[in-house]
Amino acid sequence: MKKNNELMIIIITTVTFGVLGRLLVRVPYMAFGDFSSGFFISATLWWVYNSLLFHVTYSMRDDEKSREPVIKVIMYAGLATLIKMGIDTCIDWTVGHQPNMLILVAAMEISMLLYALGFDYFLFTKIRKKQVREEKKGINALIISLCSLLVLYAGTLIYYMKQVNYVVERYGNSSMVQEVGLDNAIWKFTTTLGQRSTTIGTIVYVGCFILIWCIIDKITIEKGKLNDGEE
Repeated sequence: MKKNNELMIIIITTVTFGVLGRLLVRVPYMAFGDFSSGFFISATLWWVYNSLLFHVTYSMRDDEKSREPVIKVIMYAGLATLIKMGIDTCIDWTVGHQPNMLILVAAMEISMLLYALGFDYFLFTKIRKKQVREEKKGINALIISLCSLLVLYAGTLIYYMKQVNYVVERYGNSSMVQEVGLDNAIWKFTTTLGQRSTTIGTIVYVGCFILIWCIIDKITIEKGKLNDGEE
């Protein structure tokens, strides 16, 4: 598989994953114990997405491993999906039961980015057998783009958090809020805001997934090659 084709497949796959996730479950999140339709849809999306990443990674190798059996790739992807499921479960146990759902949404987004970083690094260094370059060239624009997306998402969350604080300060002692309970009122309001934020969140994590892949590709080189010009 040529390098340009590899990147194009990664972009199409990641964008499709993001769009389907946004349309079907808003955020592809899967915690043990919540066996709703959203859980199974999210698990399927992650499993297929991980399978395609494994397939692309194996296809870029120059040895007999480039044609790894599909069943093996699917099994590896299943294990990766279980790891992601475990991460989501830990998040659900730690921040999933507090009233401010914006915190949960933020934790979900951050965990997805850290998972993508670790997973892509594993694919490049362990599956594709590349090593990290001593000199990191040609990544400044990618890093700036990645940071810009993170700032965009952080700004969105800060804006929504200020809305929450304003509403609590102004209406927290009203009879209507006291009737349903302050925690319940915060939960309902932040759930609505969290759902609104998923559009920006999807754009951010899709863009970050692609940029992380490109950055790790840039900073790694095939083992045994002496300089960048030989790649």
